[in-house]
Amino acid sequence: MSARTVDEAIAYLKGLPYTEVKPGLSRIRALLEAVGHPQKQFRAVHITGTNGKGSVAAMLASVLHHAGYRVGLYTSPHLISYCERIQINQTPISESEFAQLADELMPIANSMRDKPTQFEFLTAMAFLYFARQQIDIAVVEVGLGGRFDATNVIKPIASVLTNVELDHTDLLGNTIEQIAWEKVGIAKRDIPLVTGERKPEALTVIERECAAAGTPLVRAPERAQRTDFTWEYQEFQIESIGRVRLRLLGGYQRENLNVVLETINVLRQSLPIPEGAIREGLGGARWPGRFEIVQKEPFVIVLDGAHNPHAIQALRDELRRYREKYSLRKSVLLFGVLQDKDYTAMAQMLFPEFDEIVLVRPDSPRALDPTELRPWAPSAKIYLDMAAGVAAARQTKPDLLCVTGSLYVVGAVKRLL
Repeated sequence: MSARTVDEAIAYLKGLPYTEVKPGLSRIRALLEAVGHPQKQFRAVHITGTNGKGSVAAMLASVLHHAGYRVGLYTSPHLISYCERIQINQTPISESEFAQLADELMPIANSMRDKPTQFEFLTAMAFLYFARQQIDIAVVEVGLGGRFDATNVIKPIASVLTNVELDHTDLLGNTIEQIAWEKVGIAKRDIPLVTGERKPEALTVIERECAAAGTPLVRAPERAQRTDFTWEYQEFQIESIGRVRLRLLGGYQRENLNVVLETINVLRQSLPIPEGAIREGLGGARWPGRFEIVQKEPFVIVLDGAHNPHAIQALRDELRRYREKYSLRKSVLLFGVLQDKDYTAMAQMLFPEFDEIVLVRPDSPRALDPTELRPWAPSAKIYLDMAAGVAAARQTKPDLLCVTGSLYVVGAVKRLL
């Protein structure tokens, strides 16, 4: 089998193990060895954490790009196209290059007795692409956990652990301490690790594991304070920098911004990064699907990929602030979630905030049947067809329509709007 087109490449990817998690780094190492260890040909920043790692990655990549570097960005999942996951200077890989890389790696993967997962295959594609494009530095987001994640074959110049919350508990453990152990597994000897985590139970594990690994631990101080927010931007006053305007919305970005600023301080020990690049890069950062405003008239539509209780709480609190500031009366929720999430806590936290609720089924093998959410939304409308659900939500004539619960739902709605 070969991949002459992006559709053929995606068909091959979808045939690789996806929902199955296969521990260990042996498969990704075998793939990368077969193509000359491309991950050793560029510098990198490695980012893990329960929430915020994508936003942190986007801001860091934008700052580094504005500082004059050729910057690779590897993230997951995608919202619309697999090509979104692999970018250079904020431009996704082309479909033809995507297909070419897949075609090159397919015979290697097919020859392996222990077949790589979809994420491992994509990670090898990204690292090979970055090496051939001669990037200066890559910003690499962990797929799941950290310790045994396919991205954990790089030796970065800085590591980041945004925070630790309960998510993917079936795979990473059902306590903060267990999840922290998995995530801090990206720590490397003599490579600083920046964290925004403040919970004692998580910090104890992070500090212990960093000490054991010989990793300098850097805690991000609270330097950014939000001074204003609109549907277009939010402003922060930052110690030593002054006022900065972000197009990334959501009050939770303050915590992410603090982590980014401290990571930049670490990177400046080996990379020139002018202050102007920090200001321009932060202002130019984009991260679709996270408190993204896709429509303001005749009513506001907010897309947010929150998919665990901590992220849902942050979204709920921010929506309250916007509703109060803009005197929004009728709020409608379009919600779909995966069955391995803590949907009970999410529903209890979010559903009482809305006047009407539309429940949908995400396009994923792990999707929760929306009828399971009926106990928390007895009068909700339920649609198994996403287009019908979106149409029904729009017909309610709200002041605010919020789409959340899963990035799969956000991605599907973006395609439809």
